[in-house]
Amino acid sequence: MGAAPFQVVVADDYEDMRELLAAALEETGRFRVVARCGDGNDALEAVRDHAPDLALLDLGMPGVGGIDVLPELVLVSPQTRVIVVSSFPRGRLAHLTLAHGAVGYVEKGLSAKAMVNDIVSVAGMLEAVAWALAESRAHLERDPRSSAAARRFVGETLRHWDCEDLLDTVNLLVSELVTNSVVHADSAADVAVVLKPDAVRIEVSDRGPVIPSVTDADEDATSGRGLAMVEALASSWGVTPGPGGKTIWFEVPRPDDMPRRDDEDSP
Repeated sequence: MGAAPFQVVVADDYEDMRELLAAALEETGRFRVVARCGDGNDALEAVRDHAPDLALLDLGMPGVGGIDVLPELVLVSPQTRVIVVSSFPRGRLAHLTLAHGAVGYVEKGLSAKAMVNDIVSVAGMLEAVAWALAESRAHLERDPRSSAAARRFVGETLRHWDCEDLLDTVNLLVSELVTNSVVHADSAADVAVVLKPDAVRIEVSDRGPVIPSVTDADEDATSGRGLAMVEALASSWGVTPGPGGKTIWFEVPRPDDMPRRDDEDSP
C-alpha cells in the first residue's frame, strides 16, 4: 500500500477558490482535504479538530482574518504546516506571516496546478510528493509502428495533464528512443510518463543489454541521433541499467513552472 495522503484544511472566503484548491490537491492523490472553511474561526476549529499536516490560509477573510488567527493555528496544532495563499502581493506581508508562524506564502493568480506546485515546494513536501502526482505507462511491441503508438500515448497523457505545450519536444524525443529500442536493441519497449511538480519525466525501458552513449551523428543520418537530441532538448536525462535491460529517461520543465515576476526581478 502507498503512504497515507497528507490531510489538509483549506480556508478561503471564496467558495470557488476553496473548491479549486481542494480539487487540485486531491487530484495529485497525495492530499485529502478534511475541512473547507470560510473564515478564520472555522479554520481554527478545523485545525484543532483534525490536526492536519497542512493548512492553507487566506488573509482577506471577513470577520476573523487569516493574519489574526495565524498565531493561534500554530499554537493549537504545532505540527501543522500553515501556508498563506493570498491575492495580496508577497512583499512585506510574506515576512509578517512567516514571523507569525507560517512556513510559506503563495500568491493567487497562478493556475491551480502552479499553486499546488508552490504549496508542495514551500511546505517541504517535495520529496514525498514528487513521484506521486501522476503516472501513466504503456507497453509497446517490437514493431516499427511502435514509435507512432508512443506518440499517441504521450500526446493523450500530456493533454490530459494540460501539458500539451510540451508535445513537439517530447514526441520528437520519445520517437527517437522507442525507435532505438525496437530497431537497435531489437526489443519491445515500456514507456512511462511521470508528472512531477516541476517537470514531465519520460522513461523508455527495453531489454537491450548495450548502454548507449551520445555520438556525433551527421545531420543527414537516419540513426544515431537519439541521445544527442535528448541532450540538446531535455533539461536533464540519464541511463539506468536494470536486470535484463536499461531505462533511458529525460525531463522537460512543465509549462506552468515559470518564474514569477518577483523572482525575475530579484538580483
